[in-house]
Amino acid sequence: MAVSRQDLEGAISSYWKIKEEQAARAREKKAKRAAEKKKAAEILANPDAGPDAIDLATAVTIAEAVDSEVVSTDDDGEGTGTQGSVRGGKQFDPIADVIARFFRDADYPEICIQTASQLELPGFYRPQKKWDLVVNWGETLIAAFELKALGGPSYGNNFNNRVEEAVGSATDVRRAFAEIYPDSETPWLGYFFIMQDDEKSRRPVSLAKSPLLVDETWHGKSYQGRGGMFCERLLQSNLYDGVCYVTTPMGTGEFSEPSPEVGWDAFSEAIIKRVSALRKRGIPGTRIPGQAAWSAPAIFD
Repeated sequence: MAVSRQDLEGAISSYWKIKEEQAARAREKKAKRAAEKKKAAEILANPDAGPDAIDLATAVTIAEAVDSEVVSTDDDGEGTGTQGSVRGGKQFDPIADVIARFFRDADYPEICIQTASQLELPGFYRPQKKWDLVVNWGETLIAAFELKALGGPSYGNNFNNRVEEAVGSATDVRRAFAEIYPDSETPWLGYFFIMQDDEKSRRPVSLAKSPLLVDETWHGKSYQGRGGMFCERLLQSNLYDGVCYVTTPMGTGEFSEPSPEVGWDAFSEAIIKRVSALRKRGIPGTRIPGQAAWSAPAIFD
């Protein structure tokens, strides 16, 4: 069964649902911590409080201060629209599952489709880098995908972070395979990018002052427009072999494709071409390299 646009719509709808559930849990946790902090402050302000109560209140206050510092240090400036989504996680599971279907439908066994573990790929500038979906055939990397998102209310620095991550990840793994595994299959990399569709992401953004000229194509672009340029250039520069860029309002499965070059149809076609090219070479076959037939218990050669 072919993977359809309706499948992606359902996955995006699930993505937003999971994110809202995560946000609700985060709000509940925040409210609980606020109540504990308030109670601790009342205890510490009470001259008649016992030593045990004071110790407990002090511990709560210290824990709150430590947690606040960790959030301040670790937070990459995400607003509530995409908080946590750039780091991957459960909200991307439905989208990873849709993409994985291209390979399941091509008879790749589940043991070769990694969405939860064994996602670390070798790097050149660092030992390893975790990707969001990895498909392998023995030691052959069939495909690896990054799944990222960007939403409100903060867009500026976070957009720059997405660009740096995408360029860095692709450069790192490609250099690693060229240097460490020169005789291996050239890595096939995919990039899927969701941008929240709202008034702020559609509004043209001015460029910061610079002593040097900026590429004319960036002038007057909104963040949605910048996202399209970014994804097009990832593909044009061959950093990624398949790129999909969609914009979607929060809470819905509906999506738009600002650039057909990096739309869902082009992305799907790129994956299908990869699968077809490998099938002509006998991948997947009846035996995973280094194992017996994958339908039987694994027995190493």
